[in-house]
Amino acid sequence: MSVGQFVASALLSIVMSATTVVVMHMYVTPKLPVVTVEVPQVSGLTTDQARAITEPLGLLLVLEGEKIPDGDKVQTGTLFEQRPLKGSRLTHGGEVHAYVAIPPQLATVPALVGQVVTAAEQQLQVAGLRLGSVTEEISATIPPGQVISTRPAAGEKLRKSEPVSLVVSKAQDQVDVPSLRGRSLGSARQALEQLGLALGDVRKGTDDNAADGAVLRQSPAAGTKVAKGQKVDLVVND
Repeated sequence: MSVGQFVASALLSIVMSATTVVVMHMYVTPKLPVVTVEVPQVSGLTTDQARAITEPLGLLLVLEGEKIPDGDKVQTGTLFEQRPLKGSRLTHGGEVHAYVAIPPQLATVPALVGQVVTAAEQQLQVAGLRLGSVTEEISATIPPGQVISTRPAAGEKLRKSEPVSLVVSKAQDQVDVPSLRGRSLGSARQALEQLGLALGDVRKGTDDNAADGAVLRQSPAAGTKVAKGQKVDLVVND
């Protein structure tokens, strides 16, 4: 055998041996299963408490930073918005992410009773709040267009940018008092009720030129503008 043949034979032997090792590793050597652990619950825990249960499992707690929770159920200083969630599985060295809750910025609801809506809205903006819903009610003491009350009430604390609803006074619906002179008491009552008015005091008077039971005088006078529900007093011929 020549030197060249010997070298070629040796190289072929080496290649075949290497191929055999690779094939044995791929198809004969059993693959070890990947070990995973169940992710524990860290939301609601402090950072130290969370690390005390993740580190023994071979997991790494990663804090994404500080954040204000959306609701009021998360206690300041605890973790929330955990990823992945409890019950998920991670391999050794896997990361569990969460935020640390910080307290929200609070604003005090200003006193707005008696303000017009535009002025009330400006005061809310200065306080760091915003205008919510605006509803109207009839008020006997607050002029139309002014704030009667707020929800929440003045002095209460809210998260900044939360809405404050207003109840605003509106003008009462007004009607013209009808002329009731000469009508019977029953007819006068019916005419008042049709307009949303009410029959007030009824007194007796005398007028020889009027029919018995006919209305002689009324107060307020015919044509006067009054709010619905207003009582109209009558003097009826006796």
